[in-house]
Amino acid sequence: MEIRLAKLYDNFPEGEIKVELLDTVSVQQFELFERAISTLEELHSVRRLRDFVELNDEELIEMLNSALQELLKKSVSWVGVKRKDTEHVFLNLNRLLLNYLSSIRTFIDHSNAFVVKKFGENSEQHLELKSIFSFFYDNSFAYRFFYKLRNYSQHIGIPVDSLSFTTNYDREENKIHGNLSVKFDRNKLLKNYNSWGTVKYDLKELDEEFDVTPLIFEMTHNIKEIERNIEIIQKEELLRAAKFVVELTAHLQDNKGEVFVAYDFKENDKKELTHYSSVDIPFDIIDFILNDFQEKK
Repeated sequence: MEIRLAKLYDNFPEGEIKVELLDTVSVQQFELFERAISTLEELHSVRRLRDFVELNDEELIEMLNSALQELLKKSVSWVGVKRKDTEHVFLNLNRLLLNYLSSIRTFIDHSNAFVVKKFGENSEQHLELKSIFSFFYDNSFAYRFFYKLRNYSQHIGIPVDSLSFTTNYDREENKIHGNLSVKFDRNKLLKNYNSWGTVKYDLKELDEEFDVTPLIFEMTHNIKEIERNIEIIQKEELLRAAKFVVELTAHLQDNKGEVFVAYDFKENDKKELTHYSSVDIPFDIIDFILNDFQEKK
């Protein structure tokens, strides 16, 4: 089987695409290359799950900020704020919060499954990951609470019941200020659910109503830290994979064209290339690994 390093050029004014076939790659090199790319893409998959959490966080907070501005505009008009206006915010709030909770659980479960599959149930790496999960569960109320709240939301009821919009007039500025308050109802959460575990004692120490947004900020930070630790668990393997790909392709890195590996070539009767299969190279992930993990001299 013929295997070649190749470059793709697509910066022509007319939209033309050009492929240049370059160095021949041995079957052994290709097998090592595929394993390296698989390792790099595994990191990409874990980071993507983290990104889901961050995007749901951003969408939720952005929705609340936009809703506040819309309600404030209506409050100073002759139309005023009606029940249907706050109901729309209430529905969107819970919809997006459910997405957020689901993405958190997806990240945790998939990350655990990934490490088990890659290293084994009783591996040092999996024991380390379990220790990381335990650390955040023990030291972050937001982690404990959201972990359990996802189950509550899945089986019992919507997570947020308290939503209020208030305004006040500032005489000095001659301006109306608005506040959109989104809070959890502690008593309802405790009454409706018997599986809070140790979180029950946390809830009993809180006010009857407590804010949503600070907990979201803390939880997203937790997820980012956990993902970072998963990267560290794989550090040596990721470095080996990144270095192998760089050594194979470094001489072609000149900011002209996109480097990839091509194989399974097909030609027509005129010996013109009509088809090939390709393996893309995630140079963004490689750059991140080398810049972040490689020991500085």
